[in-house]
Formats: sequence, C-alpha cells, structure tokens
Amino acid sequence: MKVAISKWGNSIGIRIPVVIADTLGLRAGDQVACELKDDGLFMRKQQSTAQMFEQFYGKSFSEITQEDIGTAEEIDWGEDVGGEII
Repeated sequence: MKVAISKWGNSIGIRIPVVIADTLGLRAGDQVACELKDDGLFMRKQQSTAQMFEQFYGKSFSEITQEDIGTAEEIDWGEDVGGEII
C-alpha cells in the first residue's frame, strides 16, 4: 500500500489509511514509538502498563488479582561487584 508524504509545518507526515488504523487499533492522539530498521521506519503503538497487563492476563486491569500475579521472591544475584557497590 502506498501513501503520500505531506508537508506539516516544518515537518513532514504520512496519513495512515483507515484499514491499517482500525487493524492496529490506532486513534487520533495515540502515541507510537518509531524505530529505524534496516532501510525503513518501524512504528509500534505504545501501550500503558495497564494495557500490557490486560493483554497478558486476558482480563481487564481492575479484575486482575494478586492471585493472578503470584508472589515475588527476592533473587540473590551474588556479591556486589563494580559500579553498583554503594
């Protein structure tokens, strides 16, 4: 699919076709992360922490319980070495 690049103030921009926006769940005002990869531009919709939890657990953020998450245990990484010694 080809799209045109347009002038937008001192910048340039592209219009995202509605079929792509709908497929990715993009809406006006959403934040995207841009990354240069090889010879192209890769954009990914930014997700909030709550959205990441909802996607992982398959339920709304307000329904996620401590039982879903489990318990966190302290991890012993061994003796401190280098710059992290306080």
